[in-house]
Amino acid sequence: MRTLQFTANCEKHAQSNAQDGNACVVTQEYVTDLLATQLSQYGFKAETTHCEENLAVSVENHPIGLGVHCRLNEAGLLTCQISAHADEEQVWFKKIETQSMIKQLANAVENTLKKDAAFSGFEWKG
Repeated sequence: MRTLQFTANCEKHAQSNAQDGNACVVTQEYVTDLLATQLSQYGFKAETTHCEENLAVSVENHPIGLGVHCRLNEAGLLTCQISAHADEEQVWFKKIETQSMIKQLANAVENTLKKDAAFSGFEWKG
């Protein structure tokens, strides 16, 4: 699993009358919606799940379940985790393919978010 941490200027996405706490909730929804619409430019199919914080991501002809989950941490930074829902008993070639897809998704997520001036300080963890 790879984790992308970045700083979000929550107020840029919130309405002018939103409280500070609500502003970051709006930003969380904005990030999820942004990724859901923009990842298709990189060949991924993304759908929001029943929870607004989760995003199911897949690639045509690749039976690898990839997920992007973003949340606000205690320090006020948004942290996005990219994970693969792969079969643990996969043959080694499929495991390599899964890791390759995670790297491609990680690059797509980072490039998508960097286009928005409200996000800065990108750093990969793990």
